[in-house]
Amino acid sequence: MAKNYDYFYKETKEAETNVLLKYFNVQPHHTVVDIGSGTGFLAERLFERSELKNPVWCVDPSAEMQEEAKKKKGVFPVQKPADEFLDESALDQCFDRAMCIATPHHFADAVKIYRGVESILSPGGVFLVMEARGFTFPWFTKVENRMGTFFGERKEITSACLRLTKFDVEVTEENIDFKVTKSKWYHMLRGRFNSNLTEFTDQEIEEGIDELERGKLEDLKPQDDISISCTLLVFIARKKSNSTVNV
Repeated sequence: MAKNYDYFYKETKEAETNVLLKYFNVQPHHTVVDIGSGTGFLAERLFERSELKNPVWCVDPSAEMQEEAKKKKGVFPVQKPADEFLDESALDQCFDRAMCIATPHHFADAVKIYRGVESILSPGGVFLVMEARGFTFPWFTKVENRMGTFFGERKEITSACLRLTKFDVEVTEENIDFKVTKSKWYHMLRGRFNSNLTEFTDQEIEEGIDELERGKLEDLKPQDDISISCTLLVFIARKKSNSTVNV
């Protein structure tokens, strides 16, 4: 999965990059950490387009993902689980900005993670969390039936968890649109690009693709584009400060 991650998610991540840059307000002098950074795709884009002077710290426990991150420009890979990284007291108030994109649903204890992030941010620092409310991917029926549970009440859950850690929280929604070809979509399904696909057997994936061929996508050629849209939830969490801080 790690070797194909950037290929599978390229269009999604490019669209997410634009939203990230719109809301994150990162300055060249800022020190930034990405919690659950994957291959470092977004970190590299942020480093380049914000003209950062320091590399983005990319925290992810996967050796395979970090191998891909090492190939990126402007990233500093840290192969550790988020909670272990955030337990290091030496990092207190070391970062101006922190981000967590499309990974909160993986956290066993999100409140603990967010408290750790709050501790490593300097006074007035900003933590940006981004989650998808839902994609209009052309799923086959067995996957579609699981999606409501997967996305759930993410807005309410994440907002509550962030406020429990004493952040000042603002939430907004952004719509993104992108395209993937039909042939790429089938490659993504077979590659189990989404965690909801991991429990399906190869036979079930092929049956699902056959369902799409006979239904939703029957009129499309392999090279034709599929239009995808998504609503992103953007949480801007600011660390409270009793003093004026230059951020």
